[in-house]
Amino acid sequence: MLNYDYLHEITGGDEEFIAELLGDFLAQTPSLMSEIESAVAQGDADTLGKAAHTLKGSARAIGADEFAAIALVLEQAGKQGNLSDAPDALQRLKAYWETLATYLQQRAA
Repeated sequence: MLNYDYLHEITGGDEEFIAELLGDFLAQTPSLMSEIESAVAQGDADTLGKAAHTLKGSARAIGADEFAAIALVLEQAGKQGNLSDAPDALQRLKAYWETLATYLQQRAA
């Protein structure tokens, strides 16, 4: 779920710092997910592009590359103003988030 080589590289293997990064990600992601979901529902391409961009960057920062890749699909849809594939991408993002959040919560415990 996470690229631990990358995560250890950027943190110098500092487990406390890793825990802080993962905790911040867990705390911030639900609001971004809500913003993305609302943007898709309302057909708001601009908000979708911005929120998905932020989520993608946050996911990459902790080494959650697959999650970031799905966010990229939504970011591109928003930036291109073509939301036809956004509902499917959103469902993939939500499903992956459920798994990732559980994984991170277990790791933090």
